[in-house]
Amino acid sequence: MTASEPTPPPLPNDEGAPTSTALAESTEPAATRSGESQPVMAFIEKYALVMLFAVVFIFFCFWSKTSATFPTKANITNVLGDQAVIGILALAILIPLVCGEFDFSVGPVAGLTQVLCAGFMSRLGFPLFLAILVPVLIGMVIGLSNGNTVARVGVNSLIVTLGVGTVLAGVVQWYTDGQSIITGISPTLTRLGSGDWFGLPRTLYILLIVAALVYYLLEHTPYGRYLHSIGSNREAARLVGLPVERLVLISFMLSGALAGFAGVLLVARNGSGSPLVGTVIDTLQALAAAYLGATAIKPGRFNVVGTIVAIYFLAFSVTGLTLAGVSNWINDVFNGAALFIAVLVSTIIGRRRTGTI
Repeated sequence: MTASEPTPPPLPNDEGAPTSTALAESTEPAATRSGESQPVMAFIEKYALVMLFAVVFIFFCFWSKTSATFPTKANITNVLGDQAVIGILALAILIPLVCGEFDFSVGPVAGLTQVLCAGFMSRLGFPLFLAILVPVLIGMVIGLSNGNTVARVGVNSLIVTLGVGTVLAGVVQWYTDGQSIITGISPTLTRLGSGDWFGLPRTLYILLIVAALVYYLLEHTPYGRYLHSIGSNREAARLVGLPVERLVLISFMLSGALAGFAGVLLVARNGSGSPLVGTVIDTLQALAAAYLGATAIKPGRFNVVGTIVAIYFLAFSVTGLTLAGVSNWINDVFNGAALFIAVLVSTIIGRRRTGTI
């Protein structure tokens, strides 16, 4: 057909289909409605977990089985304080997750450093400053070992950190002989873990400070942007000149240091070093919070604020069910189900945003 030839009119089909002009006119209102609904859907997607948290909290406040115990100050402050350690572990595991790696050793690292912190004071007479600093440095060294094996040697991070976590659990049993370390703990440290400021547990303030630092690192520094780039497309990050191996290694070091600090906070909170705390179960709780947090605030992206919301959503939900008389197994079931659902939802959101679903 040449430019001088007239364009033939569209032919109707046997069922009298509308012309292209009519079709455009008929679909215009639908497109407008879709555009109007997008901000609403985006809002719901971002804050669905927050709204669900509010609903669950209100439900347990007024449910007859829990209304007398759940909304009390003692219960609320206890949950806020107890979850600080899991919160810091979730922030620790979040940093490698941003660049696409797993650190399943954060729980066992916390378990090791809490018995070392207690042992340094009880058995070796370390001053408080060294009893805090040395376990954190030990956690960082473990993270360095994990990161070097993952980033430079190329071993799968899941296998490496699970293996290291198992070894650390054995070291804890050897060091403690299965017994808690309860004497010689600095009263200053235990007061920090059990006291409160302005009616809120001190450990909550510590968690919020750590969360603010991790948030700034991941959202407002070049290092954080580099980690997000690696997590999005590692090969593209390498092609543009990013030192991928070094950045990943540092993420494991930071994760190990935070896990070490969480161990110190365990001693402050419990007043002892116990071989029964700081396990892979704690890692799974932290992982569930990190993945559930990726469905909120910044859906499809690991983020600090969503992780903090997820931590307390899980904690208050389990506490409410426990106060209602549900057996202790609900903790593991609830956290396991939350991890499964969170991974599923965050994966769907991520694929939908990249157009692969």
